Amino acid sequence: MAENNDNNNAQNPDPDVTGQEKDDYDNAGAVTRRRFLTITFAGGAVLGMGALLAPLARYAYPIIKPEVYEKVLVATRIQLAPLNEGVRFDYQEIPAQLIQLEDGEYAAYSLVCTHLGCIVKWEVRNADFHCPCHAGKFNPQGEVISGPPPRPLTKLKTSVEGENIFVEGIEPEEK
Repeated sequence: MAENNDNNNAQNPDPDVTGQEKDDYDNAGAVTRRRFLTITFAGGAVLGMGALLAPLARYAYPIIKPEVYEKVLVATRIQLAPLNEGVRFDYQEIPAQLIQLEDGEYAAYSLVCTHLGCIVKWEVRNADFHCPCHAGKFNPQGEVISGPPPRPLTKLKTSVEGENIFVEGIEPEEK
């Protein structure tokens, strides 16, 4: 029995280290199947949580970009000389209409209905905007006269320089 103990000491120079501990000590840098799966699942869980939390962080801390509006020549005073006539144009890919009001001022509105996004039409004979989808009507000031639209048409900023009429940006909504 003494020989067996001497034999173990020859293979294992440190008598305090057992066989299992020796294997763990020898394989400390090696990746076992268990360690590989643990790292893989933990990494997948971290990536999954990041994918779930990223939209929440984006919602909580939005990136606010200043809106830059281009100044666009829409028409001349001569083009709008007949009262109630209008000029249809696209402003930053949004269909819009420029009209001359009864007091001589110019107004431009987005033609996107505030109900469901249909394109409204300027009706010269009635001097109003009509939405063909659900019979919504807006007066020349863009306010709702009838139908389901919940708010007025979006008003665009207009300016007159000499004979030219420009549009530059969106008027802030009045509350």
